[in-house]
Amino acid sequence: MAPIPTAPGGSSTSSTSSTPTNTGKPAVSKTMPKLEETSASARGKSSSSMPLNPSLDKTTTDERPDQGAGQDEDQVNEAGKNVPVNFGSLQGLKVSEEGNIKSSDGEVVAKVVEGDPDDLVGFALNDQGEVIDEDGDAIGRVEIVPQQGKYISTGQDDGNIEENGTDQQVKGSAKQPTKSAADVSVSDAGPEVAPSKAEVKIPSLPNLSKLVGLSVNDRGRVADDSGNVLGKLDEGKLEDVIGKEVNERGLVLDDDGNIMGKVAVVESVADAKEDEGSNIPPLSILKGLKCNKQGKIVDTGGKPVGELVEGNARAIWKYGAQLDLQGQFCDNRGQVIGKARAVQQEEEEEDTPFAGFEGLVVGKDGWVEDENGNKVGQIAQGDSKGFVGRAVDPDGDILDKRGNVVGHAERYEEEEPGPEPEPAKENSSTLKGLVPNKQGNVMGPDGLPIGRVVDGNPKGLAGRKIDENGRIWSDSGKPIGQCELIPEDERDTKAEGPFAGLEGLVVVNDGLVEDENGNVVGKVAEGDAKKLRGRAVDEDGDIIDKYGNVKGHVEPYEPPEEEAMEEDPSLLAGKIINKAGNLVDESGIAIGRLVSGDPKKLAGRKVDDKGQIWGDKGQVIGKVELIPEAEQEKPEGPFSGFERLTVGKEGVVQDNSGQIVGRMVEGDAKKLMGRLVDEDGAIVDKSGNVLGKAERWEPEEKKRDINPMSGRKVNKEGEVRDADGDLIGKLTDGNLNNLAGKSINDNGYVVDNDGNKIGECTLLENIPEESKEPEMSPEQLEAEKQAEQERELAKKMCAIVQQTFDKVDAVCKMIKEHTERADRTPKDELDEEELVRNVKPLIEEGGSHLQECNGALRALDPDGQTAAKAKSKSAQREASPEEHQLADLLKELTSTVATTIDNARKRIADMPHAKKKLNPLWALLSEPLFQIITAVGLLLTGVLGLVGRLLNGLGLGGLVNGLLGGLGINKLLGELGLGSVTSALNLGG
Repeated sequence: MAPIPTAPGGSSTSSTSSTPTNTGKPAVSKTMPKLEETSASARGKSSSSMPLNPSLDKTTTDERPDQGAGQDEDQVNEAGKNVPVNFGSLQGLKVSEEGNIKSSDGEVVAKVVEGDPDDLVGFALNDQGEVIDEDGDAIGRVEIVPQQGKYISTGQDDGNIEENGTDQQVKGSAKQPTKSAADVSVSDAGPEVAPSKAEVKIPSLPNLSKLVGLSVNDRGRVADDSGNVLGKLDEGKLEDVIGKEVNERGLVLDDDGNIMGKVAVVESVADAKEDEGSNIPPLSILKGLKCNKQGKIVDTGGKPVGELVEGNARAIWKYGAQLDLQGQFCDNRGQVIGKARAVQQEEEEEDTPFAGFEGLVVGKDGWVEDENGNKVGQIAQGDSKGFVGRAVDPDGDILDKRGNVVGHAERYEEEEPGPEPEPAKENSSTLKGLVPNKQGNVMGPDGLPIGRVVDGNPKGLAGRKIDENGRIWSDSGKPIGQCELIPEDERDTKAEGPFAGLEGLVVVNDGLVEDENGNVVGKVAEGDAKKLRGRAVDEDGDIIDKYGNVKGHVEPYEPPEEEAMEEDPSLLAGKIINKAGNLVDESGIAIGRLVSGDPKKLAGRKVDDKGQIWGDKGQVIGKVELIPEAEQEKPEGPFSGFERLTVGKEGVVQDNSGQIVGRMVEGDAKKLMGRLVDEDGAIVDKSGNVLGKAERWEPEEKKRDINPMSGRKVNKEGEVRDADGDLIGKLTDGNLNNLAGKSINDNGYVVDNDGNKIGECTLLENIPEESKEPEMSPEQLEAEKQAEQERELAKKMCAIVQQTFDKVDAVCKMIKEHTERADRTPKDELDEEELVRNVKPLIEEGGSHLQECNGALRALDPDGQTAAKAKSKSAQREASPEEHQLADLLKELTSTVATTIDNARKRIADMPHAKKKLNPLWALLSEPLFQIITAVGLLLTGVLGLVGRLLNGLGLGGLVNGLLGGLGINKLLGELGLGSVTSALNLGG
């Protein structure tokens, strides 16, 4: 096998003649001589026995491809010399385990020959085969690992190399430039190699460094900014890698680091330019250009140079966005709203001054006119009078019959008015007084948005006025939104076009424009209607070609409506004219009117089928016409003539005097009470919506019943007698002394002279017979007396408990506020001692009020007689209203105190100091409370049962029972023989 060729290098004496590599840099750095010596000694050779700096007598075909065809045979290095190795393909690769350098395919392509391989792992190579550190200093060197080459037999070569003594010459086939200097065959060298013409081929490593950071385009190619194709997709799906960057190993990775594809370096000259022979410019030429309505990108001359491939063309055109270097449209927030690409450029024809004009001729005064008579040029050379009527070609030349140029014309364009002075820049005060809509836009006086909401909910801010600073305020005076002016370059310069909302507009015959449903909506106002037939029309009324250039304009148009047919006067035949000059139908509606003649004189006369009125002498004395249906008045409604009718109680309809004139037949009478009723009987709301219906109706008048004593007088005995002197009634109400001799009205009342009621008489048959009440037994009388005493006792207790409850309720509310506030306070901020100082006095105050109440209740029975009677009396009787009221007050007092104690204990459960100080004090509230309950129970045992049921109904029975047990009151009362009091409460839980 042939010896391994060494990398260029050597002593300082030969460094001056070192051959540059393909990168144009010296083969080795200035630090290489010592490294070369170390490498040589490591291989058991002296530095003098190694080829130091091989140089080529002539430039290789790889470096001078342009001379390959001119020199049939170039002599290369003599025997014993090596061609330089291209280390540029190794640049960027890193040293791996065991000192190996691997390609992107994982193949070992080089190996560390200088330096400790273990210390060099992870360091990268430069383009000279050196291992460099972070500062760029050489810390090691590598050599390319040779691959099995192609042997050339002694008797026959491959047609590339022939042997001539010690020289080797490249044959004609070697004229083609090689891919790399590493692929050139080397001659035998050194004492170890026999002159057998054996040849080693060193594989060329692709230089992937030039692909780093470049992206794969939509054709699977990797090109630089100049359009040079440096690589192409070798593995992977094109749709997965478009737009993704290539790394130093030629791999395309996704965001998670997964390999999506692999790129190969382009090696042939044929691939050196992207789509060589095509005429597609780079994306950079599109920078700053805008998109038209058709999605075309045109330059300043109106020539299409690109097209939109992603995004809404109309929206981008309206927005006025410009392309960047990457061919992207972005909004003012930097978000991509569209993408474009360059298109194939058509060969430009030579621009001529009169290109595009047809029928150019010389007119009067040296003017050049087009076929429509428009002045487009002037004679610049030649006799203008002699050229009248001659044709002018696109170059502006005037030719005679033989084609000789006899004159020349130049373009003429009317001077455009100078630029208007720029208006003063607006500020937020421009928005003062305006309001945003639900889309967040602030509309200007011309109906276009001049501002927008930038802070706040647009729907919630809609309709609210903006101040001079662009702020929007709530009704309470707080800022709830902010608006800003839309920059001038971002504003819509015009409102929606006249054809906005119409689809499929196209020019048809006669210059008319129809929509997709065939409705005529416009007419061509500018341009040749015949030539524009079939072209589409946009919402602005512009007729555009495929490049977006305006070729004509359309204005809205509606075909004239057909004249309405005249009404047939024969419908009035036989009708009679009334005194108002009208002809009415059977329902009383006027369907015709007099147009000539005196209504008073013609009243009662008939009309013929032509609408004429004839006199007695056979002449026409008047004429009538039909009243259009839209002008005919409706017949009067059922409530016509009434004013301000409303719905009253029970669905009746009343006028403003309260008289009933109708009733409801449709609708809810309760909901519609007070609503107005119109003359047609419709019940309507403010918006005119019919809510119900009414009809004319009047209630039947009831016959009045007249008292038989009507007109009679009361006598001195208080009797009322009829004409026969029979007794028919008696005075039952009033002072007899004052009512004797007074008259009785129809209703049986005694009235004075003014008709005022001063007494009442009742017929004998209506006076109930007096019944004797049964006498009560002594036991019943005693029971009634006892019940009355208990009612009086309950009233007194109610007053005492009510007064106590008002005081204790206020104290409990303050205890609740302090404990809740402490519970909400973070532990690191809570002052438990302050809580104790606030709550302790309140507990003591509440206990004092309860003790006063207990004392007052017990003072009602100082000798215990009432309690003794209550204990011996059955508790099964029905409780009086006073006892019910007392039970309700006790329930309120008990529930308030019990819930306050329970809630406070729960809230201070995690507060050790407060819990220790306050929990023993709750008995100051609970003990007097249950002493009050005991006092009431001793005096009125029936009340406790009511209290227990009320507490259980509130779900507080268990809580109160628990407090009783905790205080030991159950046992205490039982030992005192008062167990019936606690059982009477019957508390759950």
